[in-house]
Amino acid sequence: MRVSVHLDFLPVSADAASAVHRLYLNCPTYIALIGGDTPTLHDIERELETLRHDTRRQAVLLLCEKQVVGFLDYKVAYPDLHSATISLLLIEERLQGQGLGKAAVEGLEARLRGRMQRLFAVVYGNNEQAKRFWERVGFAHLKDSGPTLSWYQKNLD
Repeated sequence: MRVSVHLDFLPVSADAASAVHRLYLNCPTYIALIGGDTPTLHDIERELETLRHDTRRQAVLLLCEKQVVGFLDYKVAYPDLHSATISLLLIEERLQGQGLGKAAVEGLEARLRGRMQRLFAVVYGNNEQAKRFWERVGFAHLKDSGPTLSWYQKNLD
């Protein structure tokens, strides 16, 4: 029997760049799957600064027992006013498979329910593990946008 996991959502600020950078460093399989280079600390600082200017984009550090275990980046009112889209759910690689990702999705759904009707998730690259994850947490495959982007959807009402 799996024990319920509780996560706290800590809004990301500019001073969180080093924590986000550590998460990327601790997720080499994800970086390999999307076919890019690991972002530098400077890359992350720039990205967090960009995020600060986009009022629809939200990013949170995921904390379990006051320890950073993941990062969640999503956009509200996208692709339409009644939807939100998860662009990145990153759980530290050594902690994957322990229910943290599911807890993050459930927490986000609770935050959005009543405000948004649908939640989308995008999967970059040929990430079969991520595709299976989204289906396990109740999302349905919606469409592929080219060879490197898949969309999943879940109704919230």
